[in-house]
Amino acid sequence: MKNINIVSLVLLLAMASGCGKDFLAADNKSNIAADDFFSTEAGYEQLVAASYASLRTIYSFPYVYLYSSGTDMFVQSAALPEALHQYRNLTPGETTITTFYRDLYKAVQNCNIGLYYNDKTAEVATLPVRKGELQFLRAYYYFVMVQTFGGVAIVTERINEPILQFNRNSAAEVYDFIIKEMQEALNLVPEVAAEPGRVYKRAVRHFLAKVHLTRGYETFGTAQDFTTAASLADEAIQGQALSTSFEDLFYPGNEKDPEILFSVQYSKASLLEGGFSGGNAQYYFFGSYMGSFPTSGAPNRGGSLVASFYTFDLFIPEDSRWEASFMVNFYEPYWAYYEQSGNRDNLTIAWYMKPKWETISDEDWRAQDPAHRANTKIVPYGPIWERLPTATSGDQTPSVKKFDDPASEYGTSSKFTSTRDLFLARLGETYLIAAEAHFKAGSPGTAADRINEVRRRAAKPGQEAAMAITAGDVDIDFILDERGRELLGEYHRWFDLKRTGTLVARTQLYNREIRNWFDQGINPFMGPDGQLKILRPIPASALLLNEGEYSQNPGY
Repeated sequence: MKNINIVSLVLLLAMASGCGKDFLAADNKSNIAADDFFSTEAGYEQLVAASYASLRTIYSFPYVYLYSSGTDMFVQSAALPEALHQYRNLTPGETTITTFYRDLYKAVQNCNIGLYYNDKTAEVATLPVRKGELQFLRAYYYFVMVQTFGGVAIVTERINEPILQFNRNSAAEVYDFIIKEMQEALNLVPEVAAEPGRVYKRAVRHFLAKVHLTRGYETFGTAQDFTTAASLADEAIQGQALSTSFEDLFYPGNEKDPEILFSVQYSKASLLEGGFSGGNAQYYFFGSYMGSFPTSGAPNRGGSLVASFYTFDLFIPEDSRWEASFMVNFYEPYWAYYEQSGNRDNLTIAWYMKPKWETISDEDWRAQDPAHRANTKIVPYGPIWERLPTATSGDQTPSVKKFDDPASEYGTSSKFTSTRDLFLARLGETYLIAAEAHFKAGSPGTAADRINEVRRRAAKPGQEAAMAITAGDVDIDFILDERGRELLGEYHRWFDLKRTGTLVARTQLYNREIRNWFDQGINPFMGPDGQLKILRPIPASALLLNEGEYSQNPGY
């Protein structure tokens, strides 16, 4: 077995401090001996809170790049780290990957500490449930790790002294561990979450289905993984139809919709440093830099992740998710879309992103409402939408509006000001997990049924028939396309392509920068060892500090 070093551990209560939700709230009790405090009911709840709070860290800036960049759906902009997007210069010294690796192990260690004290805490009725929550969270962090890095060290003990080496487990062993932990958690957590953001059975089934689905593609996976994934996903669906419109599902303030199965929690009380830290910046990445347009109250887009033409081309006019995902009409001011939602017909349109299927002339479009459209800047579908990394053209590409937060302060990516929850599992994806699993298990008809539920909800009124598909339409490319339409920007895409073995092929087809390398006869995924960079590299610092022998991932 190879060895791996876990570099440093976070101070536990520092991870928990500043959490806004009641069950995430934590006080620094550093003046009390740890064993004495954490063995109390109140102290133990702080440990559980710290384990949940780690979710905020692994979905914070700059880790969004690890989930979304270098895929078929987003092209490089000036702010995007080139190595993460283009792969060619990706090395074990990449800072973002190094800190991600470290933060995942910090998250695991928080769970380990919580589980250590579970047996030492005064007997209370919630202890078995909390154990299940912690087992699930630890397994979840390992699921992120094994998809990103392959086999990693399985560490289940509380560490309170320096350890110089750990054995690296195989990816197969990590998957076995994840499934075992989630199955045990399933038996301990309740059927219904005690409060939003808590682990409960339905969320566990959703992720167990996804773990089995992902393992099924691995060389050590089996056909039974797909069958099990399909069954678990259907159990998680519980016969619930998708009844919330897509627009409403992502409308600010609707984060507690019944379709949300598991989410990272935020609140205004979680903001620190005068309101410019402690939230999230999900709204920041997906679109062009907006500056102060049209007023100083406009959201600050970082221009980091600009949609590719493949992404724009996913949509058809019958699909409501186009206008529900992108801000097609930029009103003046921008936030009026939400703040005056019942008065949009009387608002001035500053910019109009004219889709490819729109046949009306610009003149006729203006003539429909000259009072509010006379001076509108019309930006038709075309090359300017997929803006170049060096572009300074501002709002020349449609911006993703799904994550808009009118209550957020005007801040940069390093100033986390949004307190909208981050969705990690929602019913729409559960249907798509079920569809993919049924397809891989040899039931394309059932897969089409699951996809049709997603597309039925997405259809504009009266367009349900135009959106329906048949079993013959279902293949992996269609499933990935549907996931792209439904889950745009939701932290899944890199994992989707890696899971299905399509990362290289689809980025070569649809990602501008990666396609350019291939056009020059260069495979940017090819590493110095002649192998492809499919996994992320194990950080160089972990290798250098490790006293045991340890090999790097292929491609590095």
